[in-house]
Amino acid sequence: MEPFTILAALAPLLVDAGKSLIGKFIGDNFKPANITDWVTMQNADIKRFEAINNAGGAGSSYPWVEAIIRLQRPAVAAIALGTWAYTRTYGTPSDAVDNFAAVIGFYLFGDRTLFYAKKTK
Repeated sequence: MEPFTILAALAPLLVDAGKSLIGKFIGDNFKPANITDWVTMQNADIKRFEAINNAGGAGSSYPWVEAIIRLQRPAVAAIALGTWAYTRTYGTPSDAVDNFAAVIGFYLFGDRTLFYAKKTK
């Protein structure tokens, strides 16, 4: 395996470990004293999630342009995995294509797997 592929495989786990360490040693453990503080914290979280969701958008334009922009990442992932499947089935296998497909696969499934593994409910 290439070092870049190994890094992509371990990146979600390393990021989670880093967040845990930061939360343990640096993070403040603010607990709201009343419902107003709790609502304020929840509104701040909602604004943060909206900002994350809107990141990468082109702003206000035609709806079909916005849809194409948001579908570029899944299209690139599908093309990369399709190319990998083709080279493994019909073409000449390539280490570069294998490593690129591994990075895409770990990006798509590794982070989600870690997320669901951490869920306690």
